[in-house]
Amino acid sequence: MPPRYSKELKKLVVSGYQKRQGRTSPCEAYCPAGNRIQAVETLLKDGRPEQAHAVLLSRNPFPGVTGRVCTHPCELKCNRRKYDEGVSIRALERFAADTPMISRLTPLADTGRKVAVIGSGPAGMTCAYFLRLLGHDVTVFEAAAVLGGAPRMSVPDFRLPKNVVDRETGHVLSLGIAAHTNVDVGRDVSMADIMKTHDAAVVAVGNRGERLLNIPGRENLVPAVSFLAASNLARQSLEGRDVVVLGGGGVAFDCAFTAKRLRAASVSLVFPEKSDAIKAPEEEVAQAGEEGIALHSSYLAQSAEGGTVRAKGLESFSFSESGELLAEYREGDELALNADVVICASGLLPGTDFLAELAPEKNARGHLVVNDFQETSVAGLFAAGDIVTGPSTVASAIGSGRNAAIGVHCRLAGLRQMPEISFEEKEDGTLRLAVGGPALKEQQHVVLFEEIENPSYHEHAPRQATGRYAAAHLLPFEEIDLGLTAEQAQAEASRCMHCGHCIDCGTCVERCPNYILERNEDGPFVRYPEECWHCACCRIGCPTGAIAIEFPITMLV
Repeated sequence: MPPRYSKELKKLVVSGYQKRQGRTSPCEAYCPAGNRIQAVETLLKDGRPEQAHAVLLSRNPFPGVTGRVCTHPCELKCNRRKYDEGVSIRALERFAADTPMISRLTPLADTGRKVAVIGSGPAGMTCAYFLRLLGHDVTVFEAAAVLGGAPRMSVPDFRLPKNVVDRETGHVLSLGIAAHTNVDVGRDVSMADIMKTHDAAVVAVGNRGERLLNIPGRENLVPAVSFLAASNLARQSLEGRDVVVLGGGGVAFDCAFTAKRLRAASVSLVFPEKSDAIKAPEEEVAQAGEEGIALHSSYLAQSAEGGTVRAKGLESFSFSESGELLAEYREGDELALNADVVICASGLLPGTDFLAELAPEKNARGHLVVNDFQETSVAGLFAAGDIVTGPSTVASAIGSGRNAAIGVHCRLAGLRQMPEISFEEKEDGTLRLAVGGPALKEQQHVVLFEEIENPSYHEHAPRQATGRYAAAHLLPFEEIDLGLTAEQAQAEASRCMHCGHCIDCGTCVERCPNYILERNEDGPFVRYPEECWHCACCRIGCPTGAIAIEFPITMLV
């Protein structure tokens, strides 16, 4: 058959709508939040950051948060890494999100259905956001004194300023969502009573229990998330004290950076992973080196007594299905570190005691088991975020929260399949959701760099580096990364190769020997399909891999 084009979606799509876009890029395929990365970068390249911000909000109500703290798996998959340097996707997301815009999002007419959301972290607030846009009455219950979950309570200011979380949380609330803080479900109100007074409920409490290593001196260990939360509320000085952090993930690195800013005399990280398998992003590992933080990889702490942390060298380690650590040690390899403060960042545990009366099904690690609609084994009780997946990322929590909202809507509306949902602009200029028929289930084809036959169409260009605060900064917890300037953002967005999406360059039309292709306001299209020679000149010349060709059976034979 003649060439088929995969073109950028014109609508602000929440879910579905793959008919026009059968191919996509690795960055979009691996974005846990489901961001339409290429659409954002096209708009930034064209100098339209407000519209790029709107595209982000169609999938993710917290782009300013993810634009700062996301572990950006999209960038690791960027095809441009095989051409020169990957695109700085996270920095572009932040630039768009920090662009002021007047929200025109308006909820659909009230459905008369009430939904409770337990937890106000990224998963819970994202779920509340989309449920309200779908017309449901939403109430959020939060045990803490403020909304925002881990990004608000635990992530340090130098990584994520509080005003960014508050700004985006406020935007969600502005849709007409009620929120009750200082309400601990299970203590102040029972989950059973919430279920009786609401048509559905979504549990998005994350993992609230902190795991401490079971070693001699366990009573001396300071839980990592509690340390970060306390440091966010009161900057208690650690001047002159030696700090050891047990763990090698993002939380552990945040604890180490925080301790450094609280003037600790020395800061060390001790973790079981090898140096080339550290869980934290590369830039954070580099930052640790710049700030003089010692990294002790392939070590597991054995005790924390008498002001000393003792650890043994690891040959290898693994985890059982229930999460138990299985270690093989190196003989004679031991480590002893002075430690006035020992912070334990060895993971989090699900806290589901408040659900005991309902008894939903859980897996071996204690996380809630859900179906494709993210409904638990208890009818009307849904779950989203880390309470389902285990410790994950903010972006994953956002994607989970959006899917849970659609799942709740399907149940309340009596839908058996996930629908196609997009935003439509009304006569008054507002944007409202439009819920269509069942969404397509077929997967988009992910275009790898090797499938792009004409990459040289794209000019080589260096990756734009974000600004960093000066050494003589005013405050120790001032935000480190200053982001991109408008000029840098436009230049960086121009580096996107738009893998799998047509960019209307016209190369295919120029190279077609039989003149069957033409262009209109929607880009290239097949004018005379019956005259196609199936020579694939269009496919070979395409600089984005946006063209698919299915050869007739006669040619294959």
